[in-house]
Amino acid sequence: MQKVRKAIIAAAGLNSRMYPYTKVESKLFLQILNKPVVEYIIEELASSGIEEVIIVSNHISKIKRFFSKDKELNALLKKLKKESAINKFRRIESLCKVNTIGQYEPMGWMHEVWHARDYVKDEPFIVTFSDVLYRSKVPAAKQIIEKFEKNNKNIRAQGRFLFKPEIFKTLQNERYNLGEDNVDVNIFEKLSENNDVFNMNIKGKFYNVGDPLSYMKTETEFALEDKNIGKEYRKFLKSIVK
Repeated sequence: MQKVRKAIIAAAGLNSRMYPYTKVESKLFLQILNKPVVEYIIEELASSGIEEVIIVSNHISKIKRFFSKDKELNALLKKLKKESAINKFRRIESLCKVNTIGQYEPMGWMHEVWHARDYVKDEPFIVTFSDVLYRSKVPAAKQIIEKFEKNNKNIRAQGRFLFKPEIFKTLQNERYNLGEDNVDVNIFEKLSENNDVFNMNIKGKFYNVGDPLSYMKTETEFALEDKNIGKEYRKFLKSIVK
């Protein structure tokens, strides 16, 4: 069985629920405690053994800049003795290889997977939604990979998936429409008919950051558990609730 080395982050949706922020910025850069969502996802994937990540998005230039080495900025930070900031950049850059694919019309997340076929080629791969996070003892992606290694079936979980490369033969025959995101229904029906999909629940805490209320709930919970600001933030919340 082939090792699962690659992952796709599907991030080309408009995410109009978070406008006007996502009109000009990728939802991957929504901040949870001064750390963007994409960093949490990359950390999960890297700690699960993923070596290469393909990000499909409509905000490619900023994503490329985030993951590329900036010699001028590093030199300036070094001059200003901001070593902690330099170390953060180095850690992000070293997690895994990141490629980007531009997609500027919302055709559904399955089309984003199809769009990344030349990068994935003939290997099994993970797919993650860009507005879903997990906190768990065993990384969410690793749980999925372990399940795949046991049963050799495509895996479906909430906001996380694993597909065998044969899925592209099915995707090439699908019809993708602007603004619609229902191709996955057809795909999973076909996989179910062939008894080639395993539905699983990931063990851990699920977080959604795709709408304002869910985002604020996630931000609050992360903040309350933070060792640096959790105590003071709890006091603040108690004071305004009164």
